[in-house]
Amino acid sequence: MSKDLNMKVNVLPVTTYNFLHVNDGRLEIKDIELQKIVSSKAGIPSGVTLKEGVSFDEAGEVFRANKDRILALKEEMVSPNCETAKRDESQPIRTGMGADVDKLFLENGGTCDVYTVEENAKVAEPIVLRQDLEDGFTGIGSQVIHAKKGSEVTVVMAYSSESSASGFLGVSTRLLAEENATINLVKVQLLGNGYVHFDDIGGACLKGGKINMTTLELGGKEAFNGAYINLSEKEAALSSNLGYLSRDDHSLDMNYVADQRGKKTEASMQFKGVLMGTAKKTLRDTLDFKTGSSGSVGDEQEDALLLSENVVNRTMPVILCQEEDVEGRHGATIGQLGEDLLFYMQTRGIDEEEAKRIMIKARLESVARLIPDEEIKQLAIYYIQQIV
Repeated sequence: MSKDLNMKVNVLPVTTYNFLHVNDGRLEIKDIELQKIVSSKAGIPSGVTLKEGVSFDEAGEVFRANKDRILALKEEMVSPNCETAKRDESQPIRTGMGADVDKLFLENGGTCDVYTVEENAKVAEPIVLRQDLEDGFTGIGSQVIHAKKGSEVTVVMAYSSESSASGFLGVSTRLLAEENATINLVKVQLLGNGYVHFDDIGGACLKGGKINMTTLELGGKEAFNGAYINLSEKEAALSSNLGYLSRDDHSLDMNYVADQRGKKTEASMQFKGVLMGTAKKTLRDTLDFKTGSSGSVGDEQEDALLLSENVVNRTMPVILCQEEDVEGRHGATIGQLGEDLLFYMQTRGIDEEEAKRIMIKARLESVARLIPDEEIKQLAIYYIQQIV
């Protein structure tokens, strides 16, 4: 059955002037028929080999059973100190793109694939979830990564298609890192020039828990990326590195929030990107120090290279604070190639176009080289080399 998508996404935690056009984004698609990303007969998604200490389950009722709770979420993820999450693992975790995306999954069956890492298990090799999509694909998929106390796991998720392909892919990923657990999440988006894509991430860290994210947003005509990470207990930590490219008439809309609630939490969010042609990009990045987060530190930095006078770049770094004893930093380096740098390269026989290619590759490949799976790393590097 076909339907229209009209969703408000990536809502800024606190609104600012409407004329700045950064308070939220809008995802609109007419007459689309959605399917769930298909799993194999064994129940485990095709191409996935589970590692020792990791179990898989398709939990069809996770979202449906919590429908009212999900749609009612406002300020709280589950509860200020995450006690609810510890009592009931199926409780929803707030995500970066918001309630309209949750509603989309609920209306389309509400199923999700759950990967559970056993207590104190250290999974040495990454779990790789790769989707090679065809032209015309329209579908959604959802995962939960649950790392129990003292465990560590790396999950690599990659989406790709032919460069000329069109379609729609929506992905929702929720992360729960229990006490002293670590989740390393890697997302690589290499979709075709006609694809619309959203990547919705939500996470919660209990005492000493860590979430480390590496993200490459390189493809798609319209891309949306949102992450909301709740550092709910003492010494929880978030580290995020995101590389992005928006070119031609493409658009990219991002919303990253570190919700720092526990004492001595740490959040670091780094963004490196390139805009070309008539591309449009919006980045909202927020450090939110809640009451009780004393001793916490946060840092958000962007380095954006603008290679055309016709690009539209919107950056909204935000620091919210309800606690006195915290340290928050934000900064942005946004601009074109400097005359001094161009002159330096030209004196060494490098013309302006080649200088641009070198700078693009340097920014994006610095993130790509963090990918722990060699095949996907090389796929990302090759993609970067082909488009520049």
